[in-house]
Amino acid sequence: MKCKENIRIAFVGTGNIAVQHMKYLSMFSDVEISGLYDINEDILRTRRYEFGGETYNSIDKMLDTLEPDAVFICVPPYAHGEAELACIERSVPFFVEKPLSNDLTLAKNIAHTVGCSDIITAVGYMNRYRHGVQKARNLLKSHPVTLIHGAWLIGTPINHLWLTQKKLSGGQLIEQTTHLFDLIRYLCGEVSSIHCYGAKGFIQLTSTYDTEDASGVLIQLESGAVASVISSWSSGLEHSIYLRLFGPDIYIEFDDWEFDTKIIMRERSYPLEIPGEKNIFAIEDRAFIDAVKYNDPSGILSDYEDGVRSLELSFAANESLETGKPVHITQFR
Repeated sequence: MKCKENIRIAFVGTGNIAVQHMKYLSMFSDVEISGLYDINEDILRTRRYEFGGETYNSIDKMLDTLEPDAVFICVPPYAHGEAELACIERSVPFFVEKPLSNDLTLAKNIAHTVGCSDIITAVGYMNRYRHGVQKARNLLKSHPVTLIHGAWLIGTPINHLWLTQKKLSGGQLIEQTTHLFDLIRYLCGEVSSIHCYGAKGFIQLTSTYDTEDASGVLIQLESGAVASVISSWSSGLEHSIYLRLFGPDIYIEFDDWEFDTKIIMRERSYPLEIPGEKNIFAIEDRAFIDAVKYNDPSGILSDYEDGVRSLELSFAANESLETGKPVHITQFR
């Protein structure tokens, strides 16, 4: 199959998460960071110095001038929409960091438009690309689990004031716990209903802080299995990220940011331990670059339409917080 020798990349959003991608993309011999767009001119100048590329104050102008092979969209939840639609209009493949948006209707509209095209897309659910996750997924096909428990427990975020304003970020369930919701889907199948409780008022960081300090989510999967997921932005003294899966003949645990994996099976005399990859962004980015280079999306493990299905779970949990009632996922479809 004929491929493009050099992939020219443009970035919409050049903040902290964009840097995680830029530092690996700049190491790929077949990738050139050509264009940079951000509303923060100071950050824009810094990224140009660090990684090269021309800077722009308009997404449309950047895409029309550069005609890039692909675009990385790395903006806060409230800033999505313009870049995705601009890429779709020009049939430019795009990679978009999670969460896809703080507006589920917008994300679903974009997904519908993408589905009517042949544009290659990818979403930043990087944990799907981990070797431990892939090994677990293969084993779970023949060793189902009945119980799942996960947690995303960290201290109060203070670096981005928009993060703790729910109308902008969607709260922790959309911003961070989405990673756990996504893995539950990816490993164990689709979700049928969600019921969520939250705690507020313990943290008084700023006058605009209005998100839950902590939450607990109960999940019923279509398989019949059940899951619980706890989240906290008030765990100042002890941080913990994990996912546990329990079945009659298998136990799987993922630990910490790198999702170090441990698998115990009834038929094995010793545990299988797989360290999490430290360069997971490089692995994820390589899959997207190769998809664009060879016009073959088979190596992408989460495209835009699939990413929306994971986003739906966070919105369902937030709705349950508001109503106090279980939310059936089918009503989002």
